[in-house]
Amino acid sequence: MDDAECPPFYSKSTGLQGRIARWQDIEYTPPCLYKLHSRIAPVGSVPNPDGTDPDAFHVEVVYAITPETETSTHDFWAVARDFALGDAEVSAFLAENNRTVVMQDVVALNVLEKVIANEPEGYQELSINIDTGGLAARRMLKRLVEKS
Repeated sequence: MDDAECPPFYSKSTGLQGRIARWQDIEYTPPCLYKLHSRIAPVGSVPNPDGTDPDAFHVEVVYAITPETETSTHDFWAVARDFALGDAEVSAFLAENNRTVVMQDVVALNVLEKVIANEPEGYQELSINIDTGGLAARRMLKRLVEKS
């Protein structure tokens, strides 16, 4: 998003106000490692040709999603950043907000698990555009299982 309103989450953690350029890339390594690379910068700011990016703020989130049983999963996660490194308030803010997002996922996944368990004839999955990455990860896992 090259010209987006700065969400409160980013304005509070970075100090940016107004319009921002926001990039996100996701890197998936089967079977369970999901890395989210985020870049938040003032509009018009781009990385230098040598790769340095002094005008931007970078956040890295790592998820290690580990099955426990057929119906339960552990979701380990960590957040790193390259700004406000000594600021305990920013650390606490990012930790709590990321925890909130993860817990929203937990609530939704628990509802889905109950729906699936109560469908004796099976269920029909509905995927939408935002599911593209997850569906690609499933295809990667399926190919790995087929090879073994």
